Amino acid sequence: MKVSSQSGSTLLRRSRVGLLTKSICAALAISAMSLQASAEDAAPKAPVKPLEAAKTTEATPDAKGIVWVEDFEAAKALAAKEKKDLLIDFTGSDWCGWCIKLRKEVFDKPAFAVAAKDYIFVELDYPQQKKLDPKIKEQNTKLQTLFAVQGFPTIILADAQGRPFAQTGYQPGGPDAYLKHLDELKAAKTKRDLAFSKAESATGVEKAKLLSVGLKALNEELVSVHYKSVVEEIKKLDPKDETGVTANFGFKADLADLYGKYTAGDPKVVAADVRAALDKFLADHPKATTAQKQDAMISMLSYYRPPKDNEAVGTLMTEVQKLDPDSDAGKMAANVLKQLETMKKKAE
Repeated sequence: MKVSSQSGSTLLRRSRVGLLTKSICAALAISAMSLQASAEDAAPKAPVKPLEAAKTTEATPDAKGIVWVEDFEAAKALAAKEKKDLLIDFTGSDWCGWCIKLRKEVFDKPAFAVAAKDYIFVELDYPQQKKLDPKIKEQNTKLQTLFAVQGFPTIILADAQGRPFAQTGYQPGGPDAYLKHLDELKAAKTKRDLAFSKAESATGVEKAKLLSVGLKALNEELVSVHYKSVVEEIKKLDPKDETGVTANFGFKADLADLYGKYTAGDPKVVAADVRAALDKFLADHPKATTAQKQDAMISMLSYYRPPKDNEAVGTLMTEVQKLDPDSDAGKMAANVLKQLETMKKKAE
């Protein structure tokens, strides 16, 4: 769950792999300990109704001086006032091993406090024992769905409007390495803003191309959820899809809409209904690539509830594996099938 200077495509690919891995962990309800073990084998990773204005007591300073704000709307207002971005930490503070490691190894270190000149820090907590204010708990649940967060820790970097421009998670190396990592990620925002600024004075396909440059600097999953209006504008400006945005981000946006129809962990969600919705989605997208199909299938895992849905999960993962057993998704599907078999043997 968890970069040296690498190409944008590499970062996007690893982010997608990380997101899929977290889906698998959520779907199987693996314990915190086994989640850590799975993360060690994974590639480095990289998603509301406003509350009342935050009181000063809602900002929680840690021992090292960084202030963590719980109220998302208040954090956005503060970021706009101070002309800063948001660093949003989706965490399980009292159970998630990698979340605790990230806090201790990076965020709690005095050397990391320099990041406060660029960011307002937002903590969105999903604890098992700690009690949250009911309004904060409701807010966090909605934000988890809004940002399509499927595992912890997930770190979202967003502008003061709440528009995300990068996603990551745990990174080894301590505060200095993490600060460098954040600088690399923030370069995406610079590219986005430059392209969008140029697009303001352009028209037609040329404008569509400039807007697409801005989108392609960002994480695909974030674009699909948070930049739908830009994607729609490009579709209208570029009906022949010279930019490739419709083929790529259009599919992602539709998948995000499908994902948003359900709430992860909702006991009312029926596995058969999820599968029917997935099958219809794939039938409505006959030009989807193998990788896109695998992404769509794995993205729905978090709606299955073990152990009652283990058979349905096994069927789905077998299909993912058959599509391309050598892909990242295919290999992860194989791992899930092994875990299911282990769970079955233990239950006998």
